[in-house]
Amino acid sequence: MMRVRLTAVLAVSVMLVLAMFISGCRPDDTIPDGDDTTTVIVEEFADTLTGVWETDTLSSGMEMLLVHQEQLNDIFFNYDSDELSPEALNILMENSSYILETPGFRVLIEGHCDERGTIDYNLALGENRALSVYNYLVNYGVASTRLQFVSYGKERPFDPAHTEQAWALNRKAHFRVLPGN
Repeated sequence: MMRVRLTAVLAVSVMLVLAMFISGCRPDDTIPDGDDTTTVIVEEFADTLTGVWETDTLSSGMEMLLVHQEQLNDIFFNYDSDELSPEALNILMENSSYILETPGFRVLIEGHCDERGTIDYNLALGENRALSVYNYLVNYGVASTRLQFVSYGKERPFDPAHTEQAWALNRKAHFRVLPGN
């Protein structure tokens, strides 16, 4: 008899707790929150936004961000190196000039590596690559407030193949245009 009462008390307690969670109040979804961002499915813009996550949130000025994205070229690196080649320096001069002449957006510099090496090593190398590009842009005159950098190491390959050509495409600093000043 005692066991039945205990089971009944536990059952009623569980039901009360569940009822509280189910009937709990939540904010009114009809009140606008002032967020004017749009979720973009990247497949629609695969030609211009390579290497991005499956969805990205961009402001309503997305068209201008895509125009800016098209104007910035990636920097490629030699194997196991974060040194800027003469070709990379020419591209960086063009990118820097464009960023300086065109306000209204920020840039995320993504450091990428090929799949060879450990995760930790490639994260450090990707950071050094992104940082070398960041430092060049700042020294050229781009405001540091318009720049951010991040390393993805080997975790976000642009080309998933296991070939020299794919690895060369993955050793880079990618410029991602962000909303803002």
